[in-house]
Amino acid sequence: QAWRDAYDVIARKMLAGAEADCNPAWWHAEVIAHERRARDIAVLTLKPLQQLEYRAGQYVSIESPAHHPRVWRTYSVANAPRANGTMDFHVRALGAGWLSGALVRRVKPGDMVRLAAPMGSMVLDRRSTRDIVFLAGGTGLAPIRALLDELTSFNRTRWVHLFFGARDRQDLYDLAHLQNLATSYPWLSVVPICSNDQGWGGEEGTVAEALSRFGPWREHDFFVSGSPAMVRSTLRALGQLQVPHTRIRYDAFSDH
Repeated sequence: QAWRDAYDVIARKMLAGAEADCNPAWWHAEVIAHERRARDIAVLTLKPLQQLEYRAGQYVSIESPAHHPRVWRTYSVANAPRANGTMDFHVRALGAGWLSGALVRRVKPGDMVRLAAPMGSMVLDRRSTRDIVFLAGGTGLAPIRALLDELTSFNRTRWVHLFFGARDRQDLYDLAHLQNLATSYPWLSVVPICSNDQGWGGEEGTVAEALSRFGPWREHDFFVSGSPAMVRSTLRALGQLQVPHTRIRYDAFSDH
């Protein structure tokens, strides 16, 4: 009952916000594509039936009324705004996650979901001239993908370093695309990291540990996205590296 009461509060806030705004309380969206990328990870493409404006790096809450009505969970959009309005989401099925499990294993093209208004401030500052470091853990890659998508449309002068961490190679579910991006855009470098893969020949350990083996990093803008534990450890590492907190933006969701 407690979680139902909590989401009643969320729904009431959505309605109150809609009354004060010209936007709807939520957007109905159709599932256009559903691709399983790993044992517990799927990439979904949704198309809202009404225009939904957002910025790369922001997130929305999603509900699947057909599977778990009134259960909303937060997911980052994994692409910059497109002319056709479609939005990608990277979802990991959690052990006790009702909605995440449904989005990964049960939702299919043609199904309808609902989206809440976009939120979040982990967005690019186009006025900055500093180079960029992206630190992503698991499906925390999603907002980083959106920011990269935006950068490909205008960046010519800022070097971008992406550290992408996962438990094993299978969880590096978007690595091929990232490597293709790095081939197409010389300003981008990608460092994949595995924390628990004995046969892995690349960087090992956590994202924070891998970051400490590179650098120096004092003159960069940082974006951190992943599980709460991953974000906490990475923020501690950045503090030890004396990175000013004003140059760090981050998102932490349990769904990552």
